[in-house]
Amino acid sequence: MKKSIAVVLAVVLAVSTVVFCVLWQRAAHDRSEIEAFAQAEAQEAYTHFADYQSGKDNADYWQGVAAFHAFTDAYGVLTEGTNKSANRVFCDEVYSSLTQLPEQSQAHIEEIASVMKLLSEDITNETAYAQMQELRNTLEYN
Repeated sequence: MKKSIAVVLAVVLAVSTVVFCVLWQRAAHDRSEIEAFAQAEAQEAYTHFADYQSGKDNADYWQGVAAFHAFTDAYGVLTEGTNKSANRVFCDEVYSSLTQLPEQSQAHIEEIASVMKLLSEDITNETAYAQMQELRNTLEYN
């Protein structure tokens, strides 16, 4: 009797361990919440940059910068360890220009809003990241 209880417990423990591992791996690879967050922050950044472009309210610019930073961080988590992580570098360099050279960056608000419009529609848009690289070059070398 004791032997059969031990066998049953061992089987139950093994099954529960397998179920736990499967659920754990699934949760670890489920990036839908991070992706949704990145998408929402890209949309918010676009909205604030477009509002700044229309009205030149500094609060809109800085709110756009904050949303851009949140987008960049979320995108970095999504692309960590992939061949897309180079896009994060361009985003970080643009963010640096937005914060350290606001007047120069504000002069290019149309390009910034344009890139963020593309990303607000699809954070995986490679055309947007190519434009982000061009924007980075414009902000750093002009």
